[in-house]
Amino acid sequence: MEKIELNQELKEVFLKFESKISGIHKIDDFKKKISSDNTFLNKMSYGSSVGILDNYLKNKKIIYITSSFICCEDGIILIGKKKNIFFSKGFFEFHKLIQIWFPKIQKLHPELGVSLYKVINKKELLKEQLKEEQRLKELNESQTNVLSEFDKDGNGEVDVVEDNDFNTLLKKYQKSIIEIDRNYVQQFVKVSSYLKTKKGNIQSIFNSIKDTPNQEVLNKYVEILKDDIHSYNLILFNSLNMIVSLVEDDMITFYEIHEMFDTLNMFDSKHEKDVSQKLTNIGDGLDSLMYEIRDMGDQISNSIQELSYVTEESNKQLENQLSEIDST
Repeated sequence: MEKIELNQELKEVFLKFESKISGIHKIDDFKKKISSDNTFLNKMSYGSSVGILDNYLKNKKIIYITSSFICCEDGIILIGKKKNIFFSKGFFEFHKLIQIWFPKIQKLHPELGVSLYKVINKKELLKEQLKEEQRLKELNESQTNVLSEFDKDGNGEVDVVEDNDFNTLLKKYQKSIIEIDRNYVQQFVKVSSYLKTKKGNIQSIFNSIKDTPNQEVLNKYVEILKDDIHSYNLILFNSLNMIVSLVEDDMITFYEIHEMFDTLNMFDSKHEKDVSQKLTNIGDGLDSLMYEIRDMGDQISNSIQELSYVTEESNKQLENQLSEIDST
């Protein structure tokens, strides 16, 4: 039963491609040319196999003839040329000795070869298809879990960067900061710009998760996202403390943070803008971008660890200022 089905499927492929193959010979003309009525001439023109070919065609219902094969009702005859002499490789039922006739058909007629390949390897291709469908299903589940982890309220934004406490606190103390030195306002605005760019980069990475092609790339994106969120939180925490320390007249803490930010080039946001550009055209640079973000995160973490200001008192001051914002 299986051979009958394969035979029929292969035959259907050949029949469908009759109109697409160039160089179709007229059946009557071709049969007349190889007729054994003039055996010597035919052998000179078509080779010693001409008699065999002639006998084949007498007993077969021909559907169409090309320069490389003859398609019959129940199989094919491979033919070709060597030194301008035709030869036949023999008659093959569609499902028999595929390893002999398929490579030649595939080479001479690539489009036909593709369709034949799909029929011949149907079981293997089906297995691969099911395997791929399962892989995509598992990948989709992983992507959904990751998106839910970072966006618990499901509004499409990374939860950790939704709030804008820095700008709120800056506006609250803008007059006080101007009284101390209005140039500080400009520097705080630059910090705000840095945070905004970094927030946008985090959101871009998050948005790209649903388009990751496989689990390996997804894991890399998650790693980048976690590293960047950690860096963002560290910078935000110190940015808020920088405002509070200035208005509380704790200039040592203020300048410690200021120097750290200056060393990390946060006042020009160049690094984060470069990352933004790379995220829009990431191409094959995922690994290098991941290492770049991780390296910057390490620099931020190491620099913050060196700060001496982070005490229980400074944290309490920050909490008080933020609680005042929440209550307004």
